[in-house]
Amino acid sequence: MGCINHPNAPVSATCKKCKSELCGICTQYLDSGEYCERCASVAEADAYVKSRDSNEELRQVEMAQITTARITEEEDRIKSRSKDAIFVKGGAVMGALMIIASLGLYAFPNLMKSDEQLTEEQSITRLVACQEVFQAIGIMLSEGRIPDSSMSCPGTNIPNIILRQGAKVTVSHPNPRQFGLDELYVTSDSHRVVMVGQGQG
Repeated sequence: MGCINHPNAPVSATCKKCKSELCGICTQYLDSGEYCERCASVAEADAYVKSRDSNEELRQVEMAQITTARITEEEDRIKSRSKDAIFVKGGAVMGALMIIASLGLYAFPNLMKSDEQLTEEQSITRLVACQEVFQAIGIMLSEGRIPDSSMSCPGTNIPNIILRQGAKVTVSHPNPRQFGLDELYVTSDSHRVVMVGQGQG
């Protein structure tokens, strides 16, 4: 048997996720293994999310260490400058307030964003999460399985629309307008997520 996309080409790898046989041209090599193009994009998205979460934790630890070092530095300076107690106390209080304010801005970066920016970021996050669900549905369709209609995007209570036309199966989002799209679907023919509307498609 040959490559899933190039039947005459010799098989050089098997997709780690969907187990499709692949030639050297179709194989996507990632640190976590060998994938077909469709599964590679899902694996990369998973790796990005894990990396982002890990980096955020490291930044918080570093910020706490920097803050502790700054507080220690400030305390040492206060001890060495005991000439004017009022000035020292006022400086320490101001320093602590500045550190607290800095930590507050670091811990809650959305405080300085407008409602429009927050809404846009949340909309993009929801669309990306929904796109990942439809990528998973596309993989199921490529394996010849029909997804359950309850396999829907986060925040959507209405099940996806599953339309069968002969051998072709189309799974559509029930309300793509919540993402500013006219259509959001995947078919058993292409297995790719199709987004139509507002610069997509």
